[in-house]
Amino acid sequence: MQHLEMSMMKEKSAHRADPKFKHKLAANKDGDSLKFCYQCGACTSVCPISKFIDIYRPNKIIELCKLGIRNLPQSNAFLFCSACTLCTKGCPQNVSVHGVMQAMKELSKDDADTMEFLKKGFEQTLESLGNEIPLPLVYSWICLRPQDEEADDIFSAEIRKSLKKALDRPYTEAPPLKPDAKRIAIIGSGPSGLTAAWDLARAGFSVTVFESLPELGGMLRTGIPEYRLPKELLDSEIDRIKAVGVKMKTNEAVDEEFFENLVDGDKFEAVFIATGAFKSRKLGVEGEDLQDVVSAIEFLKEYNLAGGAKTGKKVVVIGGGNVATDAAGAALRCGAKSVRLFCLEDKKSMPAHEWEIEEIAADGIEINPSWGVKSIVGNGQTVSGVIFKRCISVFDKNGRFAPVFDEESIKEIEADMVISAIGQYPDLSFLCGGIDSARGAVRADPYTMETNIPGIYAGGDAVSGTASLVEAITDGKTAAKSIIRYLSD
Repeated sequence: MQHLEMSMMKEKSAHRADPKFKHKLAANKDGDSLKFCYQCGACTSVCPISKFIDIYRPNKIIELCKLGIRNLPQSNAFLFCSACTLCTKGCPQNVSVHGVMQAMKELSKDDADTMEFLKKGFEQTLESLGNEIPLPLVYSWICLRPQDEEADDIFSAEIRKSLKKALDRPYTEAPPLKPDAKRIAIIGSGPSGLTAAWDLARAGFSVTVFESLPELGGMLRTGIPEYRLPKELLDSEIDRIKAVGVKMKTNEAVDEEFFENLVDGDKFEAVFIATGAFKSRKLGVEGEDLQDVVSAIEFLKEYNLAGGAKTGKKVVVIGGGNVATDAAGAALRCGAKSVRLFCLEDKKSMPAHEWEIEEIAADGIEINPSWGVKSIVGNGQTVSGVIFKRCISVFDKNGRFAPVFDEESIKEIEADMVISAIGQYPDLSFLCGGIDSARGAVRADPYTMETNIPGIYAGGDAVSGTASLVEAITDGKTAAKSIIRYLSD
């Protein structure tokens, strides 16, 4: 009896609340907004991660956070927040849910219970995540954001250790396909396409992925620099997908004729369009066609596929999103002497994640918010500078993009290279007539990913324009379920 009482006392002690924690959290950006949460559960209902990780419930995490309980699995689940912001957008109380998660990540580096979780429970979480999605290592690395190995950071070292150890995990080999297995074509090898392929192959279908580039991975391969996502992790995940029987074909550019053969021929019973968004939006200013004015998408593609990219000495990056910050960081690593980033938004409203903005600032990249391009200056061939005008506001009162400028507030910046990162959109030139599109993207039912043509599905950036990794994965899983139902009827 005395032993049982002691055990209960230890258990109560282990879960005792720390009332000081919520005050520590409130001192961080967005941390104070958790006081407005009244546990309606709206954040959890729209959270795609909660579908993959049982313990990930944003409202439960916030409840434990308020109590200061730091040593339960749920209280460490915030580490796997992907900052897709769907929770924040769905909150009726305007709680910055994803901001609270990020604030906790900052505090967690000094938290003993979180360190213990990383050391002892991380492998179990990876295993659980790996049962649901084919990219558990890539997803975890992007969410946890470990620092470079050169950094003296124990927190990051534990993350790297767990993820690198998981590279050696055994693959589950696919059972032999039945002779009558239904055949499915996946166009694009980004996270949405790879997820759908993995789910469908495990369900017993014959799946072939067509990729136009020489390497697999979509934006995970070409859009995210090596210093932010080690490609050995991505290679390992792709090998895992191949192991369940998915056939991968690279250098297979899908044009209209190719697509018509896929759809109208008798080789495949269903098609999933997951081509991503690789077309760059134009600035629409004078001088945009000069040499050394390049899109961030093309610059990052060269950087990732060739191991480096041609860069100038004085580089100007235009854009305020994650692609812009990645391009700026890559340009610096390619030898640029100075990199300056300009964007329409003020610093608080920049669409890039706050930690990415802080990282490039720490690298010495100059950030200039609230400026728009007036023109790009050159000698008729090469770039010599960029003229900017002050941006007063970006959106109108209805939230529509309608930037307003002060045409009298002008400044000119020297530059020998301009990288444009103002947005991207899908290339739908391969689509045959009959498939509906809207605003430059494929139109698909958000609940099934089905297009208006039976047997043809679409997801990821091909539908949304641009979205987060977890949203692309969710689209792939949704499409796979719909295709299975369609082919089982």
